[in-house]
Amino acid sequence: MSVLVVRPRASGGLAAHVDQELEALAADGIAVHEADVQIQDRPSPLVDLTTVRTLRRLLASACPRAVHAHGLRAGALSALALPRRAPVRLVVTLHNRTVGGPAVRAVGAVLLRILARRAETVLAVSPDLAEDARHAGAKHVQHAIIPAPHGTGGPAARVTAPPSKASAAGDTFDILVIARLAPQKGLESLLDAAALLAVEQPPLRILVAGDGPLLGRLRARIDAEDLPVQLLGHREDVGELLAGADLVVSAARWEGQPVSLQEALRAGRAIVATDAGGTRWVTGEAARLVPVGDAQALAAAITDHVDDEVRAAAEQASRQRAAQLPGRREMTAQLREVLLGPPPPMVG
Repeated sequence: MSVLVVRPRASGGLAAHVDQELEALAADGIAVHEADVQIQDRPSPLVDLTTVRTLRRLLASACPRAVHAHGLRAGALSALALPRRAPVRLVVTLHNRTVGGPAVRAVGAVLLRILARRAETVLAVSPDLAEDARHAGAKHVQHAIIPAPHGTGGPAARVTAPPSKASAAGDTFDILVIARLAPQKGLESLLDAAALLAVEQPPLRILVAGDGPLLGRLRARIDAEDLPVQLLGHREDVGELLAGADLVVSAARWEGQPVSLQEALRAGRAIVATDAGGTRWVTGEAARLVPVGDAQALAAAITDHVDDEVRAAAEQASRQRAAQLPGRREMTAQLREVLLGPPPPMVG
């Protein structure tokens, strides 16, 4: 075995990225195996001790050249499992910010210091996570390449997408939001912005694709305030939704490298998004970015994009940015380098 991958119990983008990594490394001829451990979302002394012991047995029996752990807890537990002088390289990808009260954040800071001092390389999905890792003592920090799962090959090919359609008389101006209905996605701010929108021609409609724990609360507010928002639930036809949208919006409080915005760029859609986490890493200058939680700025940016010329320029910028996005080839090259390549230069 060359690489042992350790992942937390997760779904969504993190799980899709780990699946993509396993497939890409195997296709590149690298012997890769996923550790059979269950890493919980929150600390559990007994379960965590069992995880560390299981990882130690795996390391002793399989003798991998490298361990790639995804997430804060997976990284810390992997660091604790590695013998101090073991000739095994530890690489950790940080995917999410620690959210919670002071006690939760304090525990997160301890875990980050544990993994930062043991890992040879920390890959961070956003600038704030990279800065946190450096502050915690990480020796070598890189920007993690997290392409949309369907991206194969090198930089994304330019996508020929139909122009947005709202200029036709009587058409609805469709705004698409692709997001899990969870606090991180800033959907309350989105509804605040919807209440401020005064565009009447063409009629405006916000379509939210996704499900999650806030479904009932959001639906109740939409009905009570008669907002122009439709909750579509979980959808498998994201490509078709993007093709039919006039504008893609993200109101997130924090993001790593949002796959939905990568898909919007490749579809050539105009984008308005909050300047959250790693969003700017994905969109570059192609999107109109507004401050997190600023519903007035979000509503104003949406209103600006009703103008056909503004939207056409934004769509062209999205197509240009899509051609620059890294794909699976770049991700695989980065992983091969940090997992199996020569040691990175020391920082000091």
